Amino acid sequence: HVWDQLTMIEPNDGGTSNIHSVENQTQINSASVVVAEHMWGEFPCDTVPTECNLQTHDVHNKKYDFIFGTDLAYRNSLHEPLIASLLHFSHQYTLCLIGVTMTDTQPVFFDLLTKSGFRYEKLADHLLEREFRGSNFGIIAIQRRS
Repeated sequence: HVWDQLTMIEPNDGGTSNIHSVENQTQINSASVVVAEHMWGEFPCDTVPTECNLQTHDVHNKKYDFIFGTDLAYRNSLHEPLIASLLHFSHQYTLCLIGVTMTDTQPVFFDLLTKSGFRYEKLADHLLEREFRGSNFGIIAIQRRS
């Protein structure tokens, strides 16, 4: 199971790379982890192919099984670029776990998720570390509707 494989993965101590490239990639068995900087809603390989090297192209033209992020939806101006990126990088079975502050993330974000073909659910407090339970922080599980 992929969860068992993910517990064994540790990042490389590789060199630094440019803004759009893979910073750490480790592969064990069939599981791999890609950590890369991404500007929500921007896909350089689609818009300016000359700025796209092979490594950047590989990162920006994949679908991922898991997408993680936090503090992403606190401004309304971030919603559309974030959702565009979730659509670009996800497939039918992708699980996105997004940490949000419930007082800063307005209902319009969740309305846009639904209109864009996603379903979402706030994870129960007992699944969080004790320090976050009962607070206004929550983790939202997001997946495409089938």
